[in-house]
Amino acid sequence: MECGMTDKTNEILALCDEVAENFVARARKSDAEASFPVENYADMRKAGLMGLMVPDKYGGMGADFFQYTQAAGRLAQRCASTAVTFNMHNIIVATLAEVDEKALIGSIGKRMANFRDWVFGEALAGKVFAASLTEPGAGFHPKSLTTTYERVDGGFKINGKKSFVSLSENADYYVVAAVAEETLGSGDPKISWLVVADGDPGVRFERIWDTLGMRATVSNNMYLEDVFVPKERLFMRAEGGVVEKLAKEPHMIVGGFTACYFGIMEAIFKFVVEYQAGRKMVGTDIPVIENELVQHRIGEMSVNVEAGRELVYSAARKVVADRGSKATNAAIHRAKYYVGEMGPHLASQAIRLCGGSTVSKHLPMERYYRDIRCCGVMPAKSDECLWYIGKEALGFDTNKASETYW
Repeated sequence: MECGMTDKTNEILALCDEVAENFVARARKSDAEASFPVENYADMRKAGLMGLMVPDKYGGMGADFFQYTQAAGRLAQRCASTAVTFNMHNIIVATLAEVDEKALIGSIGKRMANFRDWVFGEALAGKVFAASLTEPGAGFHPKSLTTTYERVDGGFKINGKKSFVSLSENADYYVVAAVAEETLGSGDPKISWLVVADGDPGVRFERIWDTLGMRATVSNNMYLEDVFVPKERLFMRAEGGVVEKLAKEPHMIVGGFTACYFGIMEAIFKFVVEYQAGRKMVGTDIPVIENELVQHRIGEMSVNVEAGRELVYSAARKVVADRGSKATNAAIHRAKYYVGEMGPHLASQAIRLCGGSTVSKHLPMERYYRDIRCCGVMPAKSDECLWYIGKEALGFDTNKASETYW
């Protein structure tokens, strides 16, 4: 057993390895077609992975953030698009798993608990939640949203447009970020999450997904026109609080993406080692791996990957030990920045070392290169990470929403 690895962690990772065994063979087709990995999700549902972060007491696997970080990386090594879309599901489930049960008191607390229990039950039944949080021109920044909701009899009505909706037309539920209509344009908008079910009237998807990388996430535009959401599907049965939550505990959104993209870094390094091990120096029977330059380059890549592992895993452990502290949140952003910038560099190193044949689509390296390029623009973007880390180092209170990029 590896240092720091528990039996539970090993069981989770073994399950991920088993489930993802067929992902590699499917990844090329899904990427080429920009088609959703339906078969991968069927395998994950069958294995119960939709309940990965549902606490043990509710019948789930009860993975903590460190265990999730490792599990997401294992899945991403085989199919990054599957891991990234799965992360959207877990953003929702983990947010609820982290709720302090002692705070759920009184009638309001009971309503919150009922909502949480409903989501857990749906996840354990294999249902998939997508996070519909991004908008054209606003990105992932809640305070810039224009999708609105208003109170109506029995619930809420949503109007607006969302972009980059991963799992579009393949999820059972879409958690939509929207601003209370009466606070739109104010200095302090009330941002809430509302759960839209697949097939709800007024929901339409625009199939525009044809991208450089992460092609199998199928992240289309989503239009909502007078979409009714019952009051029971207001996230945690409480309005507002989204920006405050993101400011104080950004790890699941920021760190979740980091875990997936670090998995690609691991896959790149593994590919290089295996590819070079099978080659001979031109015109000889001498293995390429005996060349000092090849050894040097692989050594450099190994250092870069292991530095990333230390940053990513250390940040994940900090979340488990001290969730929401400034030191923990800064560590999460350092890891995201490193992977977002080093990942593409590592991919470039790999192609340079292995040669032109690796840009062919019959090898996975070409897909790794395109997928890892997307990391720096996922929340939080590389520049936002540096801004956040710099503010924390200079003593700004980064737990205040006003001091963040949200």
